[in-house]
Amino acid sequence: MIKIGRLHIWPLGIRAQLMLWYTVVFALLILLFSIILYTTLQTSLATGVDTALRIRTQQIAAGVSIEGGKISIQDVTGDLPGLENSATPGQSNKTNLVNGNQTNLPGSTGITEAQSDANIGTLVRILNSKGQVFYSSPAFNDLSVPTSSITDPLHGEDWQGTVTAHGRLTVRLNSMALLDGNNIFGVIQVGESLAQLTSTLKSITIALLAIAPFVLLLGAIVSYWLAKRAFRPILHLTRTAREIKAGDLHRRVPVPSARDEVHDLALTLNEMIGRLDLAFTQQRRFVADASHELRTPVTVIRSITDVALVEPLSSEEYVTTLQDINVEAEQLGHLINDLLALARVDEGQTVLDNECIRLDLLAFDVASAMEPLAIECDLTVQFGTMEPVIVQGDTARLIQVMMGLVDNAIAYTNTGGTVTLSVTNHEASAIFSVRDTGIGIAPEDIPHIFERFYRTDPARSRVVGGSGLGLAIVDWVVRAHGGAISVESQVGQGATFTVTLPTASPSKMKTGDLTLQQLKAAETH
Repeated sequence: MIKIGRLHIWPLGIRAQLMLWYTVVFALLILLFSIILYTTLQTSLATGVDTALRIRTQQIAAGVSIEGGKISIQDVTGDLPGLENSATPGQSNKTNLVNGNQTNLPGSTGITEAQSDANIGTLVRILNSKGQVFYSSPAFNDLSVPTSSITDPLHGEDWQGTVTAHGRLTVRLNSMALLDGNNIFGVIQVGESLAQLTSTLKSITIALLAIAPFVLLLGAIVSYWLAKRAFRPILHLTRTAREIKAGDLHRRVPVPSARDEVHDLALTLNEMIGRLDLAFTQQRRFVADASHELRTPVTVIRSITDVALVEPLSSEEYVTTLQDINVEAEQLGHLINDLLALARVDEGQTVLDNECIRLDLLAFDVASAMEPLAIECDLTVQFGTMEPVIVQGDTARLIQVMMGLVDNAIAYTNTGGTVTLSVTNHEASAIFSVRDTGIGIAPEDIPHIFERFYRTDPARSRVVGGSGLGLAIVDWVVRAHGGAISVESQVGQGATFTVTLPTASPSKMKTGDLTLQQLKAAETH
């Protein structure tokens, strides 16, 4: 629930949010369409009115002429209010305007009230060259006409604009010059009410306002239905994923055939389930292997103590028994420490030091420490290429890496074999390698040798005291230092483990950063 001030707003679902967004988009589109439609229609109607008014003005102007300084109107008296009955039978439809006064022939009728309405009929006014009115339809007197509508035509320029009647009615007015050859003898002004145009636009506006809510409502309903239909595959994926439990991780969610976002989501879920399945499998195997490894020394200790308690032993025999118990307890302690180290790694609680280390000198120290064990196994530890190279990292952990690899080489090398250590510098990388002449590693075992509790020769590992965690810890330490470890081996031809670490920056490659122990080891070797 979302809280804004004192208001509590329930969060909307994705479908509701999509519906609202679609509705907003529809509203904007309808508004844009309405504005374009209204503007286009208004322009079209106004253009039509102007064109019709211009033609009408030209038609009436064609019936106005000047003879002997007198303006006469003929053939258009039916279009001019007050002149439609000015002609008697046998006479032509002709009206003379002399000195600005209309001369009506006998029999003419008066102007009705309807004829004075600006919304009915054509509004006409005729002026002479001095701007004096010679004829004006009754409703024209209600118009507020600007002076420019008279002066512009007298200067040869047509004028067209919108004027008002009674302050509220709008009339479109067209003014043009009356010509006798090239001489301007007057001005004719013809107007037409815009009431019908305004009424049409108003009707369209009301129709758009009335239709828009129904269109928006229909769009909201349809968009919600489409969103629900579009999310149906996701609901199916969710239902299937919910049915998959920890013990049923071999199942996978169905992958749609269409390569869209749902397809990518299904693939991602399957990849995640696969990783979880692998993690659970490794965890179960880790627990089983750890239980087995912990049970073995405990069983040995129990057996030794049971034998010692069955019958009395001499002092020498008790000492031997205690020594055996101590060996198994020490081995058990190492195993527990390794398990705790890996547990801290999994929890991300291990913190590494960051100091400059001469890797070649560290290799000399490790070789010196492991030499007694090699001599005991009748093996030779020798050095290959040893180049001075400095890396940054945790000294204790890197020693653990080197000793782990050397110990592994000694464990799987036959009597009389050799173990060779090398340190080189290649393209800003420090390379430490351990090569042995041992039994080698089978190709099917190489991808698994860095897994926890994995041993290529379980029957012989107890002889050398291995628990299957050494290489797993080595792999973690190397990766924690930003490096990589690889192995090359053939059965019966030994194995070569290669560790690649980034070198330290040049500014830190100086003797002052080295430990006294490393310098002494360098002098010794």
